[in-house]
Amino acid sequence: MTLLCPLLLFFAATGSPTLDQIRADPNPEHRAKAAVDYAAFAERAAEFASDNGEDGSLALYLGTMVAAMELARDSFTAAGKTPYRQPGSFKGVELRSHEILHRLGDLQSKMDVDQKAMLDGPIMKIQEIHDAWFDGIMGKKK
Repeated sequence: MTLLCPLLLFFAATGSPTLDQIRADPNPEHRAKAAVDYAAFAERAAEFASDNGEDGSLALYLGTMVAAMELARDSFTAAGKTPYRQPGSFKGVELRSHEILHRLGDLQSKMDVDQKAMLDGPIMKIQEIHDAWFDGIMGKKK
């Protein structure tokens, strides 16, 4: 955990909100976009933890990343927004979620064989959220 301290201090110094602060945002659309940004931060922190052999921190950041993506999905639902009817609201978060998936795939390819399974669940969950947004933007109704 000591290697993560500089990274965490950097984000604390830049004024990045915590996930609890994002949850408290009264604007659901803003909350959704901030949650996806937070998920991207958590993915980068997970990658940093993996590079430094910190499996406990890796699991923590992966869980935080999934929680942030679920918050984004739920926030759009709370706002009554759908990607089919308001694609502009979703395009940025869809692209960001695609970027997160790409980075997770790269991370998984760098990991030892016994660690790769740790990413299966988070990748599946984020892929599910991403696919719902992408299919909605592209006009596929469910």
